[in-house]
Amino acid sequence: MKNQVNRKSSIFFLMLIILFVTRSMAQSNELVVIDSNYSQKQQVLDHLASGIPVFEVNAPKNPWESIRQYLEQSRSTQVVHLFANANYNAMELGGKTYDADAVDQEFELSMLEGLFQGIHIQLLIYDCNLGSNPEGLALLKKISDKAYLNIAVPTNCSSIFGADLDFDHTTMNQPVNNSIFK
Repeated sequence: MKNQVNRKSSIFFLMLIILFVTRSMAQSNELVVIDSNYSQKQQVLDHLASGIPVFEVNAPKNPWESIRQYLEQSRSTQVVHLFANANYNAMELGGKTYDADAVDQEFELSMLEGLFQGIHIQLLIYDCNLGSNPEGLALLKKISDKAYLNIAVPTNCSSIFGADLDFDHTTMNQPVNNSIFK
């Protein structure tokens, strides 16, 4: 009888160890990318659930190259939540301003296409300006075409932290995930 109890206890602890190792090795399919100069960086970090990987982009390295290199090491990532300062027709990332001309000149965007493996990586851009006007939507379409990303952005929002934040515009008309804050 004592051997049975010890044996059951040993099996139980072995299963717990396997569960712990499996959970700690599991990779998230979501990634938060935040520009180091993002005006609401601390608020974003305060609102994130624990366990979500965060990658901070800063100068002087090319931001798209940094993102690509991270994604190459984490092939399970399917959704990238991007937090960067933006206005109606440009976005700041890694100390660089990306308007239509800068996107045309950015060779690293086309390198992201190599990550495509049957599923377009979703790039959810948390900004209430870019999606609210034709110039911003054209910029996102240009980035999407070069990088082969399904970019989603809200077209009508007052806060990226709002419960009503909806990524209602996509560049590839594919379904997208909800806000990381929901």
